[in-house]
Amino acid sequence: MKVFKLPDLGEGLPDATIREWYIAVGDEVKIDQPLVAMETAKALVDVPSPLAGKIEKLFGEVGDVIETGSPLIGFEGEAETEEPKDTGTVVGAIETSDTVLEESGAGIPVKKAAEKKNFKATPAVRMLAKQLGVDLTKITPKSSLISAEEVKQAAQITKTGKTQKIEGELTPLSPVRRAMAQSMSQSHREVVPVSLMDDGDLSAWKGEQDITLRIIRAIEAACQAVPIMNAHFDGETLGYKLNETINIGIAVDTPQGLYVPVLKDVSHQDDTALRNQINRFKELAQSRSFPPEDLRDATIMLSNFGAFAGRYANPILLPPMVTIIGVGRTRDEIVPVDGKPAVHRILPLSVTSDHRVITGGEIARFLKQLIDSLEKAS
Repeated sequence: MKVFKLPDLGEGLPDATIREWYIAVGDEVKIDQPLVAMETAKALVDVPSPLAGKIEKLFGEVGDVIETGSPLIGFEGEAETEEPKDTGTVVGAIETSDTVLEESGAGIPVKKAAEKKNFKATPAVRMLAKQLGVDLTKITPKSSLISAEEVKQAAQITKTGKTQKIEGELTPLSPVRRAMAQSMSQSHREVVPVSLMDDGDLSAWKGEQDITLRIIRAIEAACQAVPIMNAHFDGETLGYKLNETINIGIAVDTPQGLYVPVLKDVSHQDDTALRNQINRFKELAQSRSFPPEDLRDATIMLSNFGAFAGRYANPILLPPMVTIIGVGRTRDEIVPVDGKPAVHRILPLSVTSDHRVITGGEIARFLKQLIDSLEKAS
C-alpha cells in the first residue's frame, strides 16, 4: 500500500482537523483531484491527490485531528524497494509501505476529540510530577520536553487554587481557537508586558478620511522613529533583531476565532494597495481561506477592538513580536480651546510591549509619535 502522509499545510503547523472527505474507500482518483478538506489553525485547505489510483484506506474520520507527517490516505499499489521519489503536486509526497497500518494499536497519531494530548518528559520529571500531584497532560511546555520547573509551577498553581472540573460534555476548540489558546498560553509564560495609554485628537482632520489607513501610516511613522518597537526578541538567547520592513499583523475576529493576516512592507505600498488588501482580508476571513503567506512574517500587531466597543486595553503580545497597538472606540469630548469649550473627536490608543527588551521611554516615544502623526490634518 502506498501511504500519503499529511503534509505541512502552513508554516510549521503541527496538525490539522479533517472537515470533509471528498472520496471514499474504493474510489478511483486523478492527480490533483481534491481528496479532503483539512482545517488548520489558519484556514480551510483542500488537499489534492499526489497521484492517480484507487483509494484503499482512510486514516481518520471527520473531526479527527491528524498530526503533520502522519498517515492520511492509503492508495492501492505495490511497495517500492528503492527510495520513493517526491510525487507531491502541491502539498505533499507519497510514501510506500509493505504493512497495512491499523487505526488502533499501530501508533498512528490520530487525536479523537476527547483524547488527552501527548506529552514528553524524562523519568525524573515524571517522578516529580507524581510526587507533587501534577497531571503532565495539563502542562503546555515551552519546548518538546516538560521541564522540572514547569512541573513546580503547575504544582504551585494547584496549591493556590484548583480549577473546578466542568461537568458534562465539552465542545472541543476549533483549530483556530486551539491555536489561539496555545499562543495566549505561550505569551503568558514568556512575555513581560507593559502598557501605556493615551488619546489622539482628530479635530484637525479635513473631510472624509480612512481611519484604518491613517492608523497604519501612524504605526509606520512610529516604527521609523523608534525602530526597536518593530523588532523580534528571542527570550532564550536574550537577543533581538531589528526588522528592515514593517509588516503589520491585523487582528481579525471571526466566529471561528482570531486570524492575523499581515500587511507586508507597508512603507512601499500606496494607500490604494493597502485598502485593497484590507478588504481582501475581510473576504478571506469569512471563507476561512487565507493563503499561508498572508498569515506569516508579522513584525508588529494592530488590534482595532474599538470597532465594537471599549476605549483602552492591554492587548496580548504574540512572541517573537515586541509591540501591539490597540485602538479603541472614537468619542466626542469637550476640550478647552482658547479658554472656550469645544467638541473634538478623540481616538483612544493603547500600546503593549515586551518589557524584557523595550524600555518605558521607548514605549512613550513610540506612543507620542503615533499621536503626533494621527493629529495631523492629513
